[in-house]
Amino acid sequence: MSRRILAAALVWLLAGVGCGQATRGPNAQARFVREIPWAGRGSWIAADTHTHTTFSDGANSPSEVAAKAVEFGCRALAIADHGDGNLKAATPEYAAAITAARAANPGLAVVAGLEWNVPPWAGDEHATVLVPPGANEWKTLSEFKRRFDDFNSPDHDSLDALTALRWLAANGAEGGVRPVVVYNHPSRKDAKSMENVADIVRWRSVNDLVIGFEGGPGHQWKAGPGGYEYLEKPIDRWDPAVARVGDAWDTLLQKGLVVSGAYATSDFHGALANQGADRWPCEFSETWLYVPEVTTAGVLRALAAGVMWGVHGHIARSVEFAVEATGLSRPAMAGEAINVPSGSSVTVTLRMVVPETDWEGQPNHIDQIELIGVTKDKVTLLATRPPMQAGEAFRENVAVPAGGIVLRLRGRRIVPGGPNLMFYTNPIWIAAGSQ
Repeated sequence: MSRRILAAALVWLLAGVGCGQATRGPNAQARFVREIPWAGRGSWIAADTHTHTTFSDGANSPSEVAAKAVEFGCRALAIADHGDGNLKAATPEYAAAITAARAANPGLAVVAGLEWNVPPWAGDEHATVLVPPGANEWKTLSEFKRRFDDFNSPDHDSLDALTALRWLAANGAEGGVRPVVVYNHPSRKDAKSMENVADIVRWRSVNDLVIGFEGGPGHQWKAGPGGYEYLEKPIDRWDPAVARVGDAWDTLLQKGLVVSGAYATSDFHGALANQGADRWPCEFSETWLYVPEVTTAGVLRALAAGVMWGVHGHIARSVEFAVEATGLSRPAMAGEAINVPSGSSVTVTLRMVVPETDWEGQPNHIDQIELIGVTKDKVTLLATRPPMQAGEAFRENVAVPAGGIVLRLRGRRIVPGGPNLMFYTNPIWIAAGSQ
């Protein structure tokens, strides 16, 4: 089932509208509405999908960035240099350099992409565009940049993001794998983070290539984390669209859209002070993806499926957020959707490993687990408590309301004086009562 069709189905389910009978009675059981095809046979890998090199305004070559990504534990990396027409992303030289980085790092899935200046904002709004490998990989990037990038474009007045997304869907797929687009540092230049709702809704009106937000933006060591210098500021290093309960991410979930936000990147440009003092890929910020295989195609499939969690500071490992319900063959995981009988309760669990030390080698701990529930009427912090000491870190029974509920979870290490160190999971969708 496509993400766009699923979104429509979830709106229908959450609204309680259906043509079939409600799922009731002693034999009624939960079932999957959306299921990760590789559940039970995939693997979790650390990734960074927003980095820059000497092909735009970065300080290091693709091979150098890739080598450091491997050193810091990445299994997947995307090179996404700026799409400005005067820079060299998506050129033949760019293709050759990324190909060389792949050859030099065979255990690293290196994804080709660019950072798109999204029209009509002429360079003020950015999105990472990632394309699948194959015969048309470089042609797709080159043509997309030439046709649709809006930095100093002579065609500015006629450029439109919806036309670009339609073109990318029609021309960018390879071997059944589609491109992926992520809205970068979404609130960095916004007066209000809720402005992002209208943008995502508009882009998703044509297709589902835009999977969501860069919830954990890069540039964590700038004067303001993430480089946010306008009205909105990160909350514990995360964009307020994601971090503020009830903000843009939750509003989109209320609308039934399948949108990712548990996505943390470095936005790496350079490690030295005069280069931006960014942290290397996976040195501080990580997105953990559950991939069917450690390949560029596998990475794109996992991103599109939304099966991910993001973390800062290496405060957690092996985070497994799940929902158990009677009748399911296995617990549902982040990115999946289930339907349960009317009047049901589900059990939310979290398993994780808390390393003894963090990214700097300092003593580490998780102080708080927070469960957030999103219904069509409200967004609620359902539970907040310290993790259990052994085995399961968290377990909570949740009564599913008639209109269904979306659940997401985050963990917090309290840092005196702040900002706190956080991890975020993507949601699990639960509909109730409709067949």
